[in-house]
Amino acid sequence: MQEHPSSTSPDTSSGPAKPETAPGLGRDFNRFWIGSLFSNLADGMMIIALPLVAALLTNDPLMVSGLFAARFLPWLLFGLVSGVIADRVDRGRLMVAANLVRAGALIALAALIATGHAGIWVLYAVMFTVMTCEVFYDIAGRAMLPDIAPAGTIDRANGRLEGGKTVTQDFAGGPLAGFLFVVAAVLPLAVNSAAYLLGALVLLGLPMAVRRPKNTTGEDTETGVRPSPLADLRDGVSFVFRGSSLGPILLFSVALNASFMGLSAVMVLLARDHFGVPPSLYGVFVGSSAAGALLGAAAAGRMVARLGRFRLEVVLFTVTGLCFLGFGLAPNAYVAVAAWVVLGFAITASNIVMLGAIQLIVPGHQMGRVMSMVAVSATGFGPVAALLAGLLGRVELYYVPIASGVLLLVSLVLASPALRSVVTDADRIEAAQIAGQEHNRSHCATG
Repeated sequence: MQEHPSSTSPDTSSGPAKPETAPGLGRDFNRFWIGSLFSNLADGMMIIALPLVAALLTNDPLMVSGLFAARFLPWLLFGLVSGVIADRVDRGRLMVAANLVRAGALIALAALIATGHAGIWVLYAVMFTVMTCEVFYDIAGRAMLPDIAPAGTIDRANGRLEGGKTVTQDFAGGPLAGFLFVVAAVLPLAVNSAAYLLGALVLLGLPMAVRRPKNTTGEDTETGVRPSPLADLRDGVSFVFRGSSLGPILLFSVALNASFMGLSAVMVLLARDHFGVPPSLYGVFVGSSAAGALLGAAAAGRMVARLGRFRLEVVLFTVTGLCFLGFGLAPNAYVAVAAWVVLGFAITASNIVMLGAIQLIVPGHQMGRVMSMVAVSATGFGPVAALLAGLLGRVELYYVPIASGVLLLVSLVLASPALRSVVTDADRIEAAQIAGQEHNRSHCATG
């Protein structure tokens, strides 16, 4: 649990106090990170491999697009449930189990393809199963991270995770799956399952101290009875909307991700019809944002140390909104790509900083539930945003990114007081953690 400092905590008006020498992320984090890299590589391969297999099985666009629904449906069905479970069980064991189930599902699919018994409905079932496991894996990992990252390193830790995810999932996993698929349809699935197994194996070495939720006995202190899952969920919702300033932040997250998903939904038409991008270069056009995302992940920690969380978040979110507008008003594809790359930088860095602030202020025993609400707010309205973007695109395609930019900038103005409150609390808590860590070190040295 992240304890709130008392009134005697160090002054943090200019941001959290940082130790003179930045601490390393530590062996436990490195193990956690390596396990995540294997899992992200597998995710990137699966996202490409399953649609390729679907295209072999059917030419019906509706049937193929059904994979998209199967991919995101588990977040709507199990997002909040996964947070409750992550706060009640061994999080490391939950992540290992999720990877083992994912590996098993893909091995079974490879066997069905090899024997000629695979069908489109089998692909739906596998996609749904694998993505359900990803829901539990991701929420447990986000909830565990604050206990793994040393004090003062939460932004660097999140940046390292996001940068590794970009490299392995976007730059490595997708192209590798495409190359292996040309050799044999089952080959990317076999390598995919092996990556999940390796990710599970690495995570087995995490110590018990970081795997179990802290400061909770699982029982009500007055009655001695363990609260029901529904009561746990209500407790998490109450913390977000009554016990903290996170409610407006989650609503702002809905606006931010709706803006991005709405643009993504019509991106192929914008690229082809508005900017004249040929099909052969569409992948390069869309993938260019990954370069910006990688830079944003690498720079997030240093930017926090230089500017402070609140100032940096206002700058990054403002740049994000302006990039949406710039994309819509771009006179050609080259300017649009520049806006898209900067957008990838700003949105990735801002998400890393915001996630770190939330992880600092949320009590450890509620971390899974809050992280699940953050994740659901980021994905739950994606289908609605895509539909609205499609309707607006019928009027004029470039109206979509302009509307996205306006929505984000207006939402930022409304959310700014809550944003200041959250990051100020995060800075204060982080400063107290660093001071406590330095005190312990000096005490050990003099002892």
